[in-house]
Amino acid sequence: MKKGILLLGISLSLSFALECKNYKVREGDTLEKIAKKEGIDVNSLKSANRGIDERKLRAGQTICIPTKNTQKKTTEKYAIYEVKKGDSLQKIADSFGVDVRSLREINNLKDDRIVEGQKLKIPARAGASARGAQIREYDIYTVRRGGRLEHVSRTTGVPLRELERLNPELRDAWLKPGTQVKMPKGSLKAKAEEERGKPKEKEKYELYTVKKGARLEHVAKATGVPLDDLERLNPELKGKWLRAGTRVKVPVRDTQEAEGKKRKEESYEVYKIKRGGRLRDVAKATGVPLRELERLNPDLKGKFLQAGTRVKLPKRETINAERQSQERGQQVSRREERAVLAEPERETPTTPAPRSLNIPMPVEGKVIKVPKGVEISAPCSSPVRAVEEGKVIYSGGDLQAYGNMVIVEHDSFISLYAHNEVNLVKRGEKVSKGQVIARVGKKNNSEECALRFELRNKEGVPLDPTEYIRDLQ
Repeated sequence: MKKGILLLGISLSLSFALECKNYKVREGDTLEKIAKKEGIDVNSLKSANRGIDERKLRAGQTICIPTKNTQKKTTEKYAIYEVKKGDSLQKIADSFGVDVRSLREINNLKDDRIVEGQKLKIPARAGASARGAQIREYDIYTVRRGGRLEHVSRTTGVPLRELERLNPELRDAWLKPGTQVKMPKGSLKAKAEEERGKPKEKEKYELYTVKKGARLEHVAKATGVPLDDLERLNPELKGKWLRAGTRVKVPVRDTQEAEGKKRKEESYEVYKIKRGGRLRDVAKATGVPLRELERLNPDLKGKFLQAGTRVKLPKRETINAERQSQERGQQVSRREERAVLAEPERETPTTPAPRSLNIPMPVEGKVIKVPKGVEISAPCSSPVRAVEEGKVIYSGGDLQAYGNMVIVEHDSFISLYAHNEVNLVKRGEKVSKGQVIARVGKKNNSEECALRFELRNKEGVPLDPTEYIRDLQ
C-alpha cells in the first residue's frame, strides 16, 4: 500500500468469507507488533492463524493477515494513514482533528506507542471531517536554527499573534533546529512569490579580512552586521572556523553605498612605481595613507608590484583635507605629549624645581634609575596610586615605548605612570592623593612586571624621582 491517506467508504453486512493477506515475519516480530503494524485486533490475528505458537515465531515464516472482519457491521467511513518517521499519536490526532482516545479505540491500541510503517484508521465522521479540514488549513515551516516564535515571525513575516494561535504548545518555548511550526495556509507560498517577484539585484558587498582566528558570529560583532546577512553572503563559511587572512563578504549599507558612489566620482592621480615594492612602500614614498591606497587599488592589495606598475593616488586636495582632519583630532593629545615627554631645547628650566616636594611611593617595590625617571619592580596587577591630588591630562596607549600610560598634572609638578596593565582613570578626571589610578603591567618586550615612574616640572623638564620620594631620602 502506498504511503499516504486512502479514504475508505465501508458498509458491511454480516457474513462473507475470510480473506487473507500474506505477511512474512521479520526478526523481532511478535503477534502484537504485527497486529499494531497492520492496524488489526490481535485476537483477530490469532483467530486467523490458529495453531501458531507466538513463542515459536521465526523470521521468514508466512502468516495470514485477515482483510475482512465478520464480527462487526459498520457504516462508518475512515481513512488509512501510514505512520511516518517522527510521527506521534498526538501529532496525527491534531493533524486530522480527532482526539487521541478515538484513535486508540478505533485502532485497538492499548497505549500511544506507534511505529514507522504502521497503518492507522482515521475516523472520518462529518463533524470530525469538518474540524480536520479547519485544523489542516496551514503550512509547515521547519526551523533551521534555534530560536523562538518571534524569530520565526521576523523571518516569515507572519504576525507573532497568528503563530501563537496556531502553535499554542510552542509559545515561549525555545525551538530547536528541525522543529515544525504551523503557518497560515498560503503564507509561505505568498512570501516565496513576493520574493520571486522582486527584481533580483546583485547585492553589493565589501571584503573584511579576518585578523585572527574567529567565526562568522565574531565578524558580526566586529562589523555590526547581523549574522544572518553574513551567512547569506558567505554560505560556505557558515559554522566554520575562519583562519587569519580569511576574507568575508560584508554587505554595503545605504550610507556606505552613497559614500562609495561619491568616491567613484572623485578623480585621482596616477603614480608609476620606479622599482619593485608593495603598496606600503608607495604609502611611505607619497605620504598617502596605506588604507587609502588599498581602497583605490583593491586589485594591488597584498601583491608585490613590479617597476612600471601604475598606482592610483587620491587628489592632493583630498589628502590634505584628511590630513588636516586627523591633525585637528590629535592636536590636543600631541601638545600634551610634547609638553610632558619631549626634552626642551634649553637645558635650564625657566621654572625652578620644587625642592620642597615630598611624595610617597606610587607602588611598593625595588627602585632602579633609568633615563628621565625610575622603574619600580612590583608584581603584575599591583595597584598604582597617585602621589598627589591633581587632574589627569593623558590616559592612553599611543606611545609604544611607554605602553599604557597615565599623566597627572599637579599644582607644581607633573607625574607620569607607564607600562600599566590597565589604566583606571580617564583624561580630564580629577584624582586624589593615594587613589588607585592604574595596575602594574609588563615592561615592553619582556616578562618583567614594573612601573615606569617619572616626574616633570611645569616646563616639562625631567626631575629625578629619587630626590623627592620620601621613603628613599
